[in-house]
Amino acid sequence: MEPIIATHDLLAGIRALSFDLDDTFWDCAPAILQAEQALLGWFEQHAPRIVESSDRASRAAVRDAIVAAHPELACDVTALRRRIITALLATSGYDESLVEPAFTVFLQARSQVILYEGVVDLLSRLPRYYRVAAITNGNADLHQIGIADSFELILAASLENTPKPAPDMFRKCIDKFRVEPHELLHIGDNADTDVGGAIAVGARAVWFNQHRAVWPSTRAPVEFEVQSIAELSRLLLPRENFAQAGS
Repeated sequence: MEPIIATHDLLAGIRALSFDLDDTFWDCAPAILQAEQALLGWFEQHAPRIVESSDRASRAAVRDAIVAAHPELACDVTALRRRIITALLATSGYDESLVEPAFTVFLQARSQVILYEGVVDLLSRLPRYYRVAAITNGNADLHQIGIADSFELILAASLENTPKPAPDMFRKCIDKFRVEPHELLHIGDNADTDVGGAIAVGARAVWFNQHRAVWPSTRAPVEFEVQSIAELSRLLLPRENFAQAGS
């Protein structure tokens, strides 16, 4: 599908925006990898028996066992990560008081992301025209990243907020902003959790398709598709404002 670069007129009636974060504003995989490595380094220094007695496969098995025993934790990556750390510490004979220091190291590294070019500029301009929210299934810390103040509302999947594509967070956003579902436009990279989830509650959606994937043939055509933050800016910002900014 060719990307749809729309004029602002096509967004007439949109009063609020919600954004996915991972793989929409930054690459997720490198952040998770560096967080895993940072946690392992912390274990080597503060809980070395974990490193001595386990490998990547066995630590993954601990995660799988926890999810099997507590499937609700699959909805809350923060609670799940804490439970994994707790289990690894306990199995190797370490005190539970080490859980929070270990998790803090993980989260700090998880939040050391490299924002895509243009994200900060786009976020700085959007509040002139829309209410702006973040809706994420991840747990990157927007305060550490430095963009938390760009959002009037931040919703992250948890035991209280069922992950996308479930309607919970979309509906909370709609209710908080006091808009009708069709007045919310959600932007995200995932055809199912982002686009599908938004459309299911009556919102509109933009597919952020930077890797130029093929839209699933089982789904109705997506309304808007962009392949970069620059294209997204051209879609969301009034043409006169975009031109004045020299973009």
